[in-house]
Amino acid sequence: MKYGDLIQFEPIESVVQLRDADEATAARQLVQTYVISEEMVEKLTGLVVPQLQFDQPMDNKGLLVVGNYGTGKSHLMSVISALAENGDLATHLNDENVAGAAGKISGRFKVVRTEIGATTMTLRDILVAELRSTWPRWAWPTPSRPRIRCPITNAPLTNAPSKR
Repeated sequence: MKYGDLIQFEPIESVVQLRDADEATAARQLVQTYVISEEMVEKLTGLVVPQLQFDQPMDNKGLLVVGNYGTGKSHLMSVISALAENGDLATHLNDENVAGAAGKISGRFKVVRTEIGATTMTLRDILVAELRSTWPRWAWPTPSRPRIRCPITNAPLTNAPSKR
């Protein structure tokens, strides 16, 4: 008998790119292959999801992910962003507690994935450029002019009232 007969695993990709999660198939693969330790269960269910949810009022804070090279930061962020963007991915997690907690954020966000390297651009310029390039892919309708109605007859007003 060989080890390959006893153990089956997916080969580990050396580097996970955050933008890989933009593609649905890759996002599902990243969620399925993310190994969730007991400590990470506590962090995801007790810190990350509560800070991202917006059903219950709380003093939500930003999250900062810090770690050495190769410790899974990009994989973690890919998983969190994929869950936030796609409502059906929580079922692919390998921990039931995290899958249950992820339901509070699953599919409730539009996500822009970007990595910022050395640059002379301001953070505002970077974010605006990313939003401008991402917005058209979301296929949101362009807002139209609001329809103003007469408060008495409820008839549509086509012209602004004239000044007398």
